[in-house]
Amino acid sequence: MTAFLLLLAFPPLEAAAIMQLMDRLSGSSLFCPTGLVIGGTPWHGSGGGSPLLWQHLFWFLGHPEVYVLILPGLGIIAEIIANNARKPIWGYNQMVYGLFVLGFLSMIVWAHHMYLTGMGSAVSSFFQLTTIIISVPTILILSSLIISLWGGAIRFTSPMLWATAFLPLFGIGGLTGIPLAFNAPDTFLHDTYYIIAHFHYVIAPGTIFALFAGVEYWYPKATGRMMNETLNKCHFWPTMILMNCVFFPMFLQGMAGMHRRMYDGGASYELLNAGVLHWNVFISEAAWLMGLAQIPFIINFCTSWKYGRKVSDNPWEATSLEWSAPSPPPHGNFLIPPVAYRGPYEYSVPGHPTDFTMQADPLRVSPTPIASDTPQEERQIIGLPTLN
Repeated sequence: MTAFLLLLAFPPLEAAAIMQLMDRLSGSSLFCPTGLVIGGTPWHGSGGGSPLLWQHLFWFLGHPEVYVLILPGLGIIAEIIANNARKPIWGYNQMVYGLFVLGFLSMIVWAHHMYLTGMGSAVSSFFQLTTIIISVPTILILSSLIISLWGGAIRFTSPMLWATAFLPLFGIGGLTGIPLAFNAPDTFLHDTYYIIAHFHYVIAPGTIFALFAGVEYWYPKATGRMMNETLNKCHFWPTMILMNCVFFPMFLQGMAGMHRRMYDGGASYELLNAGVLHWNVFISEAAWLMGLAQIPFIINFCTSWKYGRKVSDNPWEATSLEWSAPSPPPHGNFLIPPVAYRGPYEYSVPGHPTDFTMQADPLRVSPTPIASDTPQEERQIIGLPTLN
């Protein structure tokens, strides 16, 4: 899905870059309107171009690109939640269908970034409708992940901390995007710090938190050694708290009308933005501290490669195929070609001797006793040895 979105979204931006290069170097006017004034001097080109064409081409990439970042993160979070809740993903099929719908809709909502360009009511109505519709699969996916926690034997390992923090923070990012789907509130909130806060509440948990979770989860598979849990938590808690300290005040600034494109940080609007400009100092301090909070992760990542605790091939007691490869994996990853005998989330299956069954494990334990006169074919199906 990610590769498909990249394949569709990048050609328009490449075309836009070539068209802009032609405007600048060869005297064309693909984006240059008639009557353009540059540096106080009228431009004597042919004119007739449209700057809005550039915006359309840019946002046709810019909006799907957000989902290119988020969709892999959703996959990482789903794996970690299933493993640490010791439960299958609730509504797995609906979640997969939701991902496909999300990927498709992400390509037809780009102009909700352009309500202030003067588009007509019919066009804006289309983009308002599709933008609201795109929230449906997003909520479906998030709900599947949250409900998967219900009744689970949750293990709060360091990857699970990132995964559980992802859920409410990504939810805040999604919910705060709903007002921006409508042109009326977007007229007020457009290009304010509210946009910055909304975007980063989606991207920071959706991408950065998921990446940290994935690194800590698959690190023992890649290296054969476990990262230090104490350092992992020293990294997680300050990062999670300070991330909120950086971006949440921006909601307050944006709703007060503070514009995001201010060369002096808003000082020229001090009277207009009285009561919210001081948050810039708090945000800056939190951002610097959050940068320092990454030091434990860097140290942990580098030193655990050599000094971390050695682990088995499946330290998390996971079920998916990669955990049947040695840790660290040799050339070619697997010693023998892997075979998937079952789905990826065989956790807490009734009647099984353990709370997980790996995909590559051919043994299927029956929850009920098997009679000695069971036919050979049935014994093979349920994974019992055949009788001579």
